[in-house]
Amino acid sequence: RMLRELDEIFPSVFPKHWNMEYRMTHAFLIETGRHILLLFSGAGAGAGASPTDIGSGSARDRDCGNVSVLLKALQKTILFEKEMTAWLQREYGTVFIDTTAKKEDDQDQDQVLGDDGEALEFDESGRAVAASSAEGIRIKYERKMNDRKKREAGGGNGNGAGRSGNGGTTVEDENGNVDWDKFNRGNIDTKVPVPPLMSVASISFEKFMGPYIALEEQNMDEQLRDSASDRTVDTRGELPVFTSSTALFLYIKNSITRCTALTNRKTLLSLYRAFQRTLRKYAKVLEGKYPSALSGPAAAIGGMNISIAGLSAGNASAIKDVYRIPQGEEVTICHVIDTCEYCTDTVEALQDLIIDKIEERYKEKINMSGEEEAFTDVTAKGIRVLVSGLVQRTDQAFKGMYNITWSSIDVVGEESAYVRSMHGAIQPFVVKIKAILPSSYFRNFCDQFAMLFTNAFYNTIVRQKRISESGTQQLLLDVYNLKTLLLKVPVLEASSNNNNNSSPQKVGSTSTSTIAPAMYTKTVTKQFQRIEILLKLVGTPADLLIDVFRVQWPDGSAFDLQSVMNLKGMKRNEQAAMLERIGVDPITAMKGAAAGASGVSMTENIQSFQGKSSDVAAKVNSDLVQMRQKVEDFRKAFR
Repeated sequence: RMLRELDEIFPSVFPKHWNMEYRMTHAFLIETGRHILLLFSGAGAGAGASPTDIGSGSARDRDCGNVSVLLKALQKTILFEKEMTAWLQREYGTVFIDTTAKKEDDQDQDQVLGDDGEALEFDESGRAVAASSAEGIRIKYERKMNDRKKREAGGGNGNGAGRSGNGGTTVEDENGNVDWDKFNRGNIDTKVPVPPLMSVASISFEKFMGPYIALEEQNMDEQLRDSASDRTVDTRGELPVFTSSTALFLYIKNSITRCTALTNRKTLLSLYRAFQRTLRKYAKVLEGKYPSALSGPAAAIGGMNISIAGLSAGNASAIKDVYRIPQGEEVTICHVIDTCEYCTDTVEALQDLIIDKIEERYKEKINMSGEEEAFTDVTAKGIRVLVSGLVQRTDQAFKGMYNITWSSIDVVGEESAYVRSMHGAIQPFVVKIKAILPSSYFRNFCDQFAMLFTNAFYNTIVRQKRISESGTQQLLLDVYNLKTLLLKVPVLEASSNNNNNSSPQKVGSTSTSTIAPAMYTKTVTKQFQRIEILLKLVGTPADLLIDVFRVQWPDGSAFDLQSVMNLKGMKRNEQAAMLERIGVDPITAMKGAAAGASGVSMTENIQSFQGKSSDVAAKVNSDLVQMRQKVEDFRKAFR
């Protein structure tokens, strides 16, 4: 209405290149933005604010925290900016600067930027002005025309004639400078590009979008509360994942769409940070679907604490807790792992989407690697829970193995009952999770399980008081059976025979591949070789023990020999003599034999004795070096 009145009251008064309509619209939007700031903060002195309102906060609008009113006001402001832009272009032919275009002229290497990152231009007195302002555009235009004339003069056109505008009027004086009076009179149809109107007023909302961000985060938190108890699985994709994950990322995507329809500046950055917090919370929700770690006597495998059972060797060192997985819950754990894998991939795509949408100056602040790591950590814990849970399911079998009186066995038969029990626990569990887990995670599970299981089996043997020769033969038969099973774990498939508890199934009978990965096979073979050597040494006659020990177990320690002699039931003086033969000093050997004969754990004792003897040896060597030096000095004195 104001612009129409301008045309009616002052027709043909203002030159078109002044863009009077644009300037008035721009000024109106600036004042509107100031008024919006006053309504939000109540501390500004916008146009029309009374002296009593300045700094008093009485002008703050009561609906500032109302998200519906806030978004409606912002939408109306943006819509007005768009409508005025289109109206000025249509009615007055206003030319707007294309801020998205990358023109060669704007890529000056010596262009100066202000503190806020905006390009600057300088007038003749050296005063800096914004390059996107009307004055900045005028300075830049004048500079380019001067540069153009210099280039033409250097190219041989030295007639000194001024340049002409569209109407033929000379716009440069005799010194080559632009005569703006002549330009105004002679170029009334020339339109100088002007900065866009978008965001002139709507940018005032940026600092006050907190209620909107809070509402979006509140909606996502409500989804998280529902997802804690929701176990619905979406099986339409490559992996079966919880529907809560797909619903959460769909909401996030729609939230980005809603935000970018309004702004892609600081508000989108704040929304991105809300996404970060929500995704970390969701990782915690997924972790909460795992069973809790056992404590006290329940936190044992075959009566051993897991740190003893696992012997903290290889990958098993990362498993420090025992988990009991109820029947069927292994499927839920696999779904958590699959969901974390989906979230990790989707978070990376989400990061790229936000970087593509957000304003240039905020792009470098977008980094969601921490959220990816949060889901990766939950995945790693899930693998540990599966490994520990499967080994814990063999707990009764390990107890049955430990309770057998191996010293009284005199006949070797078929595999022991505890072996069949282990088959019945391991095979269906492995087959079930293999069908759900990604192949890389399943291989990792197999590696960790093989290490923990074999270490637990080894230590169960070492805890025996005595094993007869027939007992060692029976254990070797059991070891062969279990070794065959573990070598087939990576390639186990569902079998038509469901009678898992009666006897071991024919491993891999329906598998599409019967060859396990080479590295896995090497690891399992090495682990069982250690067990087989231990049992063979237990069955070796005492007079041949040291020679066979050195040949078959070249890297074996004094503690390993001590374990073999304990299982053979050798007396204290016999053990001491054997320890002396492998290099242990007599005193240490006697103390070690006494501890072994009394059933005390030898791990700390032997290491302590060896540590003390090594300290003594080091001191003796030091004294010998000093003595040799003194002798050498004495000889030199008489030369």
